[in-house]
Amino acid sequence: MFTMHPLLEDDGKAIRDPVWGYIHLPDPLLALVDTGDFQRLRDISQLGFVHLVYPGARHSRFEHSLGVYHLAKQFLLRLLKSDPPLQLEDEDIRVFLAATLLHDIGHYPFSHTLEELMPFFVSHEERARRLIEDPAGPLARVLSQELHVDPVRVANVIDYSSKTRQIPQRDVLLANILSGTLDPDKIDYLLRDSLFCGVPFGESVNRDRLIKAIKYDPKRRRLAITSKGVSAVEALVFTNYLMYRNVYWHHAVRSATAMFKRSVQDILVHPDKCLQVDDFHRVTEGELLMVLREEQDRLGLQGARALLDGVVHRRLYKVATFVHPGERKQGLLHFLYDLYQHPEKRRQKEIDLSRQFGEQLGRQATGDEILIDIPRFDKTPEVDLKVFYSTDVPSEKPQPLSFDDPEVSRLRDTLVDNFEDQAKIFRVFSVADDGFLPLAAEQAKRHLC
Repeated sequence: MFTMHPLLEDDGKAIRDPVWGYIHLPDPLLALVDTGDFQRLRDISQLGFVHLVYPGARHSRFEHSLGVYHLAKQFLLRLLKSDPPLQLEDEDIRVFLAATLLHDIGHYPFSHTLEELMPFFVSHEERARRLIEDPAGPLARVLSQELHVDPVRVANVIDYSSKTRQIPQRDVLLANILSGTLDPDKIDYLLRDSLFCGVPFGESVNRDRLIKAIKYDPKRRRLAITSKGVSAVEALVFTNYLMYRNVYWHHAVRSATAMFKRSVQDILVHPDKCLQVDDFHRVTEGELLMVLREEQDRLGLQGARALLDGVVHRRLYKVATFVHPGERKQGLLHFLYDLYQHPEKRRQKEIDLSRQFGEQLGRQATGDEILIDIPRFDKTPEVDLKVFYSTDVPSEKPQPLSFDDPEVSRLRDTLVDNFEDQAKIFRVFSVADDGFLPLAAEQAKRHLC
């Protein structure tokens, strides 16, 4: 018989959210929200530089984290009542709810931008582990004294793909609920980002049907759905594609991202820098901009300062040329992947192209007139999800079926190709100059690879 866990009841402090309505936080979880590390998320934008294209996109990681917690709680209730039900201990529930609130606690300023500067910065999941496990930090204290859980378990659920830790299966189970094809994190950010950007894509997702269709798959020990939720999942997957194509990887957003990364990278490779990677960890976006400007001025990095000011004041570089992955030019994707994995090589290629074009124009190039933008290679609309049908729905195949089975949905087959060819575009940006821009448009692609 199902017994309601106290932390799953709609009790405690009520916070009004534009996406989900009232979100209730009981005292132990409210203590996490009241820590300085969590309050910092109010000043960490959810979408980085998207507001330069969609001015309404000013929401933060703070409200997103609350939304993920709220939706994850609804999911957990469905799973505990599933047939067969998900079996969890009391401690597991407390660990899971804490992890849903803290899943983005390790984010650097400006969304995922700095994480693309490997190896200077680590993933936000690894950063979250460091903050959560810090014995002198407020998060470890609240987790231990208020929620009575081991901070290491909470960090395991968030940083489940860690290459340096052996994650226990009970924590992997909780991680599979929080992260995956159909997870509270993805659902909240798609609906929330769509709302604040003012685009209609998220409106097609039937959120109530989605929540009611959640089911536990005991064999795979992860989330599944009933057949009644297939169309809602299709809408969610298609929304993900549309948001990447029109919002997350919009050319102006990627231009600002490339400019900001280069302005930071020029500091980090300077031999006389005072700014260290650790200085990025607990700062807000406003504080980081001030520190970057001071360091660029001290080091005399005029080009880096101009790039940073260009982002802040929306004086963005223009697209000179672009490469679709579908072009399949021999060795090109391998070359771009290598540049993504090694930012120092990308930076050197940008300097080489800038100087080469400068010589052709009879000008002294500064080395940052040309920027190469490479979106994350690991982003693709994968749908690893099982679907359970009721006994009154005939099927010649054994249950459960995979979401991409032709009997269930054919959406993924065409969407993956479209995502690769139309959303994941590699761009060469140029300073908006009558000399550099047309020259880069004509010659840049032939110099790649």
